[in-house]
Amino acid sequence: MKEYCGEVFSKLELAGEELSGLLLEDCLFQSCRFTELSLVNCRFSGCRFVDCKVAAPKLRGCQMFSCDFENCALSGVDWSALLDERKREMGFLPFDSLSGCSLRHCVFFGLDLKSFNFSRTDLSGSVFDGCHLEGASFQECRLGGTSFAQNDLSGADFRGAEEYFFSLESNRVKGARFSLPEAVNLLSALGVVIEEL
Repeated sequence: MKEYCGEVFSKLELAGEELSGLLLEDCLFQSCRFTELSLVNCRFSGCRFVDCKVAAPKLRGCQMFSCDFENCALSGVDWSALLDERKREMGFLPFDSLSGCSLRHCVFFGLDLKSFNFSRTDLSGSVFDGCHLEGASFQECRLGGTSFAQNDLSGADFRGAEEYFFSLESNRVKGARFSLPEAVNLLSALGVVIEEL
């Protein structure tokens, strides 16, 4: 395994390549572009990504822990694939923060995201399935086409979020906060017909 520790990667552009057997610890990625990379048996730990673009990576045997993302466009990332099942069950996350990021068409499966702050994030087309999202903030998020199934959304905050539509029956939502007019979509999901007078 090739190791990089504390390295700085600036304006690196890779598309459609395969990277295998890399260990990256406490590295900084600045203004990098990674498109449809195949990552095989790579490990990222404590890395920081700033102003990067990552699109549709293919992940096999990869692990990521405690990484920070700032002002990044991250599309088509299966975050669950970056942790083995045991680490997911122990509450580990591949990221510590996703500040100012766009997370379109991403997958969050079985992750412990209690109290996580997604505020003002574009999560359009993403999938949240079987996640612990108690107290998570989705304030002012764009959620068009985003799927929520079998999650615990107790106490989650959706105020100011746009375009959400999910089943109140397949998610726990006790104490969750919503705002009008978007909250009307939740009634539509129950089959309720709403008419203006």
